[in-house]
Amino acid sequence: MDISEPNRGREREKTLEKSIYYSDGYFSLPQLYSQSQQIHDIHNLRPLNIIEVGLGNGFTSSFLKRAGYEVTTVDINKSLEPDICCSIEEIPSKINDKTFDLVVCCEVLEHMEFEEFERNIKILKLLGNRLYLTLPVYVSSYGFGISVKLPRIRKNIPLYIDIPRNKLLDKEHFWEVGSNKNTSKNNLINILSSHYTNIKTSRYVLNPYHMAFFCNTEIS
Repeated sequence: MDISEPNRGREREKTLEKSIYYSDGYFSLPQLYSQSQQIHDIHNLRPLNIIEVGLGNGFTSSFLKRAGYEVTTVDINKSLEPDICCSIEEIPSKINDKTFDLVVCCEVLEHMEFEEFERNIKILKLLGNRLYLTLPVYVSSYGFGISVKLPRIRKNIPLYIDIPRNKLLDKEHFWEVGSNKNTSKNNLINILSSHYTNIKTSRYVLNPYHMAFFCNTEIS
């Protein structure tokens, strides 16, 4: 990794001011929706305990902790005050090879070069057999998401058209889902399938920029 690049990479993430995670962008409705969706999805998985890799502003982990979930947070940036401050590759040694019922990693891996993706997945797999992973999607989505509420029916429905983007990646990201053929959704699923038995994906209805991957390994 070229750590001389000022706008992306682990050195940037390691030294970001805490205030960045509370800037105006984090107060936007799409961003707040995405974090609420994370909480909703994680709760539906009913984990016994959780390790969150990439603390960010702590929105998700703080809510889950207050709801009674056992959550261990990890981040490379000590100013965010994670439970464990280290890089991804250091996590297994920091937790003494403990495993968790659910591994959560939201909007993290795109901040590292794609060549590190499978290595990172292997490390996350060491932490537990279930992974909730989210990544940004390299498309422009036009349309709207609606919430339907009828007797016995409550559902969010996406009505979007995806158009290939013709602009550069966000400056903090090395890659996004579909930003090149190596990072296509199908290729990501193929990589994940080498480490997990079951893979399901979902786009966030009210913020289709984010895609979730639900990964688990059946234990006989």
